[in-house]
Amino acid sequence: MEAFAIYWLGAIFSLSNSAGDPVMQGWKGRDEARQLDCERLSQAEAHERFPAEVPATALRSAALMDIDALVCRRRLLRYGERDDRDELVLSQLGVEVAGLTQQAMALAAPQTRWFVDAFYPQPQVAQKIANAARLSLAEAGQHVSSQAPLLAAADVAILRELTLADALPLACQRLSAEKTLGDHDAFLGVALVRPQETQLHAGVCLQGGWRWLR
Repeated sequence: MEAFAIYWLGAIFSLSNSAGDPVMQGWKGRDEARQLDCERLSQAEAHERFPAEVPATALRSAALMDIDALVCRRRLLRYGERDDRDELVLSQLGVEVAGLTQQAMALAAPQTRWFVDAFYPQPQVAQKIANAARLSLAEAGQHVSSQAPLLAAADVAILRELTLADALPLACQRLSAEKTLGDHDAFLGVALVRPQETQLHAGVCLQGGWRWLR
């Protein structure tokens, strides 16, 4: 099998053993191609996630060549319509979040229940970051709450006066003191600590103690 590409329900699935991306054959010009968000998966993983579009790995072809899948979806916003910082953060979100969640899981016991929240100037981007972190934890077999932990109104009023670097450790203490987080709970906070940055930072709250991952 050399290559194939199909368009299905807003996604392009391309399977190839060549250096180029055959998915590009279905689009006219670089500008159109830039309106896609793509990720590369092994054929086995792509078949597990998209069994109707990507066939199972054939033993004979797997022994003869390395085949992977390029999965692409049309962007909700066309390239250039987002803020440059948002664009950069979202373009590398999958890799960034995967690394952060791996570090977070190393700090907690397997039976830990995870709460997740993200802190970013744009609420829509913050939601994408939080959802990506929840998904990454869930795919790793972790127990993940769909809700972010909530503080008392008085605590929120105080924390709003602080920088994120100071507010998150204090929030951790208050979440534990108010029993919002139990002994088997952990809170993963992902944040853009300084507005001029483009790198996400994250920390974990466990049993009232906050630890920055980076």
